[in-house]
Amino acid sequence: MLQRFLLPTSLAALAAACSVLIDVDAKQCTLDADCAKLTDAPKGAVCVQSVCVAPDDNSASAGAAGTSGDPLECEARETSKEDTVKYSFAPIFAPGGEPENPQPFSIKACEQLDLTCDHPVYGPIDVNVGEPQDFIVPTGFNGYFEITNPDTLGGLMFMGRPVVQDTVGWNITMPTPLLVVTLSSVTGENVDEKLGLILTVARDCAGAALANVTVHNTKGGLGYYFVNFLPDTNLTKTGPQGAAGWANVPITTTILSGTHDSGKNFGPVSIRTRPGFMSFAELWPVP
Repeated sequence: MLQRFLLPTSLAALAAACSVLIDVDAKQCTLDADCAKLTDAPKGAVCVQSVCVAPDDNSASAGAAGTSGDPLECEARETSKEDTVKYSFAPIFAPGGEPENPQPFSIKACEQLDLTCDHPVYGPIDVNVGEPQDFIVPTGFNGYFEITNPDTLGGLMFMGRPVVQDTVGWNITMPTPLLVVTLSSVTGENVDEKLGLILTVARDCAGAALANVTVHNTKGGLGYYFVNFLPDTNLTKTGPQGAAGWANVPITTTILSGTHDSGKNFGPVSIRTRPGFMSFAELWPVP
C-alpha cells in the first residue's frame, strides 16, 4: 500500500509531511455566531482563539466553558432529556495532502463493544471533506466513529467523554499511509504498519489544547510528543499543541490517561487499535 505514494527525499520534507498528522488547532468556531449553534457553550458565548467562551472571558483557557473559573475544574454538563443527541464533525485531509479527485469519507457511529462495527448505531454514510455532518447517537454515547477513505489510513475516533448533549466535535485530520514512513524517518525508529497508531490531544474544559500533560498508554509502544507540529521521542509532556501519540502499539484494547503538572488527572479513555488505522481520542480533565 505504501508503494503507491511518492516518498520525500529529505528529512526536511519528511518533517513537513509529519507536521500535519492531526489538526490539533482545529477550529470550534470562526465567528461569534458559530457559538450559538453549540448546546454546551456558555450563554452569549463569543469566539476566542477558535474556542467558544463566556462573553466576559479574555482567553480560551481562563473561564473555560463549563467551569467556575479554573480551566481544569469542569462543572457537570447538563444531560439531554431526549433519547438521542447530535454529534457533529468533519474529516479533512492534511494540508498539502489533498488528492486530485477527493473521494467522500465513509463514516459509521459504533458502540464501544462492537469491535468491528458490524452493527452501527448510525451510518454508514458518505461525508464530503470539510463538510460537518450531524450523527444521531444515543444520549450518553461513549463509543467511536469508524472513518475510511481510499486515500488515507482509516480512523477510529473514540469519545473522550460521553456525548450527553448536542455537541460540535473537532475536525479530524486523516493521515495518509505515508505517515508510517514519515514517523520512522523523523523519529529514527522502526515503525511497523501492522501495529497500532494512536494520537491523543489533552484539552482543558473549553476544549483548548493543553501543555504540560504527561500521557499514559497501558499497552506501550513508541511514544512521542509534539513540538512545533513535529513528533519528538525525547519529550516527556505535551507542548502548546497538547498532542501526543504512539506507534507500534499492540493490536488490542488500551487505556489512555494523563496527569497535568498541577496534579490534575485526565481520562481515562478506553480505545482500541487496528492495523491500517489511527486511533484518535481527546483527554479531558477528570470532573
